[in-house]
Amino acid sequence: MLTEAVARWVLVLHTALGVAAVGAATHLVLWSRGFLRGAFARLAAVRRFAWIVLVFQLLAFAAGNVMYPTYKVLVRTAYLEDREAIADDQASHERQLARIASRDGATAPEATATSELVRHAARAARWFDIKEHWIALGILASLALVLVLAFWDPRTAGRELAPVVFGLAVIVAGTVWLGAVIGVFTATWRAV
Repeated sequence: MLTEAVARWVLVLHTALGVAAVGAATHLVLWSRGFLRGAFARLAAVRRFAWIVLVFQLLAFAAGNVMYPTYKVLVRTAYLEDREAIADDQASHERQLARIASRDGATAPEATATSELVRHAARAARWFDIKEHWIALGILASLALVLVLAFWDPRTAGRELAPVVFGLAVIVAGTVWLGAVIGVFTATWRAV
């Protein structure tokens, strides 16, 4: 398990790699959409983007796995799945808001029901698990795309594979985007 300070830096690295994967996967889809019209001038660039996406996915996945034991102990088990920790955190937050409101002569916001917070935290933990599964499928789709592109030359034969290639690019981009959105959603609840 990493220390909290190291885990935070790994989280920053993981986030940066995820953002790079999102950008590369988006470019992959945009550059490969011409394949559907029979335009294959960007085939070399699409091959490069497919490799770039795969590398960023694998690096982000590795960084996430390095950080996961720390996340599991310090965030998921100690907070997202612990009703008392959520209640204590909420009570502390409400006391702080009341103190600030009192100091500023304002009215403190109404407290959120603890049961609602517990339900949202449990949902965040479940979405995190869903994200991990989709990312793994996205890496497999990315690997399949790299392999297809390595052997596919639509200029000589196999133009009918263009929708398959584009479909794989969309699946890869979709899984990367889904992972990024769920990762941000989970981190808004509690990060290492």
